[in-house]
Amino acid sequence: MSVFNYVAVTENGKTHKGILEGNSTSHVRKLLNDRGLIPIEITLADSETAVGGEEVSGWTRLIKRKRRISISHLSVITYQFSTLLAAGIPVESALASIVAEIDNSALKQVLLSVRSKVLEGNTLADSMKEYPYVFPKLYTASIAVGEKTGQLDNVLYRLADYYENQRAVQDKIFQALIYPTLLTVVSGTIIIFLLVYVIPQVTTVFTQTGQTLPGITLFLLAITDFIRDFGMYVLLFILVSFVAFRYALRNVSFCYRVQSFLLKIPFLNQAIIAINSARFLRTFGILFAAGVPVLDAMSSASSIINLLPMRRAIAEAITKVAEGASIHLSLQSTGFFSSLSNQLIASGEASGEIEVMLEKAAAFQEKNTAYKLNTLLALFEPILILTMGCIVLMIVLAVLLPIFEMNQLIR
Repeated sequence: MSVFNYVAVTENGKTHKGILEGNSTSHVRKLLNDRGLIPIEITLADSETAVGGEEVSGWTRLIKRKRRISISHLSVITYQFSTLLAAGIPVESALASIVAEIDNSALKQVLLSVRSKVLEGNTLADSMKEYPYVFPKLYTASIAVGEKTGQLDNVLYRLADYYENQRAVQDKIFQALIYPTLLTVVSGTIIIFLLVYVIPQVTTVFTQTGQTLPGITLFLLAITDFIRDFGMYVLLFILVSFVAFRYALRNVSFCYRVQSFLLKIPFLNQAIIAINSARFLRTFGILFAAGVPVLDAMSSASSIINLLPMRRAIAEAITKVAEGASIHLSLQSTGFFSSLSNQLIASGEASGEIEVMLEKAAAFQEKNTAYKLNTLLALFEPILILTMGCIVLMIVLAVLLPIFEMNQLIR
């Protein structure tokens, strides 16, 4: 069966749009007629063109543009999926139940396509691999192992828990950045207003009297003139530079150099390492617990790391493990994992419960990530406030000093 988009009308002329499964367009047309709908347009959801040759703009095109669904969406449907499978419901029926509860039409179309492929005899993992930017490599690899071992519901539950943790970390980072960002925007706006409007208005009074202005006032007036004359050009230059920088980051060697530079910045480097090491350990633990071989699990886990120097170091660690070295010593040699994480992994290797210790190490790293981020922001906020205070003080002095000098002349 395939998935079709349809546009139909009722006898009263009311338009309906939706998604249906069917063997062919004629089958879908019959299903619509049975519902009392008159089909106007029926298009194959998985194809580039509509049935009859018209072009379709849909989820398939968005997939090719590498648009992912949100982590929260993926976590919710994964929890639902694991619960339904644990209750003994077949995969295709579970997918149908999930689709019935989804409001997101794009995601609904993808799940219906996956269900159609499953009904055709494909495995769930292979069906999901058709949509790599919806279901990440970690997701499909874990499901493939779950299908082979008969532990699909447990694997899905672990995946749901993993993505829920990822979402929680993202939310914490977002919430932590709200105040500094708001403070920066408001302070910057006030400072620009003072420079462009207040300072010229005040200093005009003194220049008209022929009074010699202090150096700090002349300096701020020069900045004001520069902002007025070249402010738009500077803003345009910043925007172009930002776009060019984002484009340059696609180059692996340039991205590697930038990330290597960031790793040299105190406090910031610790937060970056903590985030990526927690992500690696959590993914490694999920894959290993699902039955993925150690080398494959480490390789797959390293592929989701954004930090290229760390990814390269882990690749060397994987080579050492392949040559017979222990996991904890190989990861310790990278220098990117805390001593406690390495000790937990070493304990897991010794006791044969490495998947349990990997989970504990991941939990520790996630807590460490939250601590590092809070520490970084705790340092950033007072520095930002102090910097803005100094700038405002400079502006106040630029206004008050000419007034003090005028009072002395009057006396």
